[in-house]
Amino acid sequence: MLLALPCEHYVELAAEGIDPDDHAGFSAPIDDTPLRFSPFGARARLRAEALSAMRRWLLNNPSLGMQLELDPYDSDGAIKNLLTVRTKGTRRERSLRVWPDGDNLYELHGDTTWFLQLSVPHTTAAVIKSIHRKLHKPTNLRPAEGEILVRLADSDAAFPATVEARPWNGAAVPHFRPEIARIVGSWLNYVHLTLDDAYIRTYWEGETLIVVESNSAALEGYLPDHVEPGADGRYAIGWRGWTWMPA
Repeated sequence: MLLALPCEHYVELAAEGIDPDDHAGFSAPIDDTPLRFSPFGARARLRAEALSAMRRWLLNNPSLGMQLELDPYDSDGAIKNLLTVRTKGTRRERSLRVWPDGDNLYELHGDTTWFLQLSVPHTTAAVIKSIHRKLHKPTNLRPAEGEILVRLADSDAAFPATVEARPWNGAAVPHFRPEIARIVGSWLNYVHLTLDDAYIRTYWEGETLIVVESNSAALEGYLPDHVEPGADGRYAIGWRGWTWMPA
């Protein structure tokens, strides 16, 4: 798997016919444009290496009717790689030609047959379930001194955390130990996979938890939340907008 660079996130192709266990994520810088709804998905600029990985994945999913070709092209005596995207929609075939920009990146801003949205690194259902089983155990979820159990409003799963004295818009503001933050992240991925694909997905970059809001992933200008450890080493996951409450 091609890992994202510090300036990159992950995007995935959203189309009918994709195996739910094979939503591959591809690294790409995402332009930080003002947040506004776009019917064409995220605006991504991909490296040639990411396009090669995407091309291999599309070859393994021929039923999607999509092809990528990155070929040398002589333009005014200068050889550049020209990207050709071919898609088959319900009504007509479509071909798109993309030249590299000044950073040697290829911008893909899809249409109804070519739709990219923010995602997470590629993994499998088996891996997500295995990590969840390993971490989400009662012995790992015992509150330490000064902690209480908290849960999201629509869930019975509870996690130990310290809680700020003042709530945020009526919701608790929990701070999780690093080991509990990893359990919360794996649980969110598990719920997204097994119960509700509108749930949040997460992944780690070093000590930073990346949180991808599924309902916002296709909004142009949306960027995932980067949850860094605070001065006490704890993680305030979803403290703005999530409804945490005492369990």
